[in-house]
Amino acid sequence: MTPQKNQVSEVTSLLNEIQSEVSAENVSLLRFILRHANVIAGVFVGFLLLLAGTGIWQWRTGVKSAEAADELARITMTSHGEARVRALNSLVLSVPEKAKLGIYMALGQSALESGDYATASSAYAAAARQDSEGALGAAAMIAQACTLLKGGKNAEGVSLLQEMEKRLPEQARTVQLRQMLAEAAVGAGQTELAAKTYRDLAGMAPGRDGDYFRARAEELEPQGAANL
Repeated sequence: MTPQKNQVSEVTSLLNEIQSEVSAENVSLLRFILRHANVIAGVFVGFLLLLAGTGIWQWRTGVKSAEAADELARITMTSHGEARVRALNSLVLSVPEKAKLGIYMALGQSALESGDYATASSAYAAAARQDSEGALGAAAMIAQACTLLKGGKNAEGVSLLQEMEKRLPEQARTVQLRQMLAEAAVGAGQTELAAKTYRDLAGMAPGRDGDYFRARAEELEPQGAANL
């Protein structure tokens, strides 16, 4: 399997994870999940941080990064809040380039927990650049979008999600990613984009999911537009 096919598989699996846990009967729960995407980002990034502390991360970044991994673990275990954010900011400036990815992810999550959405967004963006061709980079972009939405920057979140759609191969542009875009557009007041995205989703999803997406589109469209 080629590296590009591996990337598509990893990204598609990542974006399908939430949907796999929500049945067709629980579309209202899925809507709730999307509206609380920052919590999902926290759980997901927490999982990534666990990976960052294992031999998997050290294998990825090389032996020279072992000290950075140890310091990352020490900081996350012994500091909290703004102090952790400051320590991680200092650490990321002092480590080899290949060791920065896990630190940026940790910094993003710590800043998010501290309510420092600007730092969190910047850290996730840096992580996305560090792994621009991989699934972790895609995860960082999703986390950045969630952070923007949490910080009330819905329009920027929309732009980022649209950029991500263009970056990903067609087969990796999942229902979940497009649904996140639709909800971000709602928050940004871009009702035309939101309604169109939900209309497109209704054509992609069968059964009750499709009915739900269609209903959302009708809620957002001007009266009578759905019948045109």
